[in-house]
Amino acid sequence: MNIRCKCCGEWFIPSDDSIDLIAERYISSDSVNTCDDCWDLLQLSEFDLSKSYSDADPGL
Repeated sequence: MNIRCKCCGEWFIPSDDSIDLIAERYISSDSVNTCDDCWDLLQLSEFDLSKSYSDADPGL
């Protein structure tokens, strides 16, 4: 089973556990539509953005 990543558009194969859960209809393929690389980047960017941006103007 191949699923297209909603972020990068690349096709990927979900984990065996995810495939089993989809086959047993516990989850849908829409709930696993992000590849591992994009998922890691999304998790990293959420953490980094909260720490790196400030409302203060650095030019003042």
